[in-house]
Amino acid sequence: MNVELSLNSGQITAELLDTLILPRFANGRASLSVEFLCRQKTDASVQQDRLRLPALSWFDANLLQSFTKQLALATRLENCQVELPDAGLRLIGLSGRDRVLPADARAIRVEPLTTAPRQFAPFVLKGTQADIRTYARKLYNRLWEAFCRG
Repeated sequence: MNVELSLNSGQITAELLDTLILPRFANGRASLSVEFLCRQKTDASVQQDRLRLPALSWFDANLLQSFTKQLALATRLENCQVELPDAGLRLIGLSGRDRVLPADARAIRVEPLTTAPRQFAPFVLKGTQADIRTYARKLYNRLWEAFCRG
């Protein structure tokens, strides 16, 4: 799997190493903590970072998994979008052949909703269709593990 994470309009890119999903319990409610483990290569060194999403409800997690699967299986020009209301996120999926991406590329733009309590700079996950398909399977497995544990 070779998925790239771009921040600040593509000025900073990092290799996505893994996605960590852990059950959380706060205020009597169950939610999920989602973190992207990344490796950023600079001229002099390699730096590892974690990028954390706002906490997801199980409903949001289901929408995230369905969205990722839909984008991974898209075979022609299909752009999709979903809002995760509990987390305050909007996911915009772009498939290739839309003049922005190569034919076999996929991109997922993650941005906050205007009503979200936690605002952050949008970022983009990019990869080939095969990479996004592998990522979708990994995401499904991680969500299933979190569901079984929590």
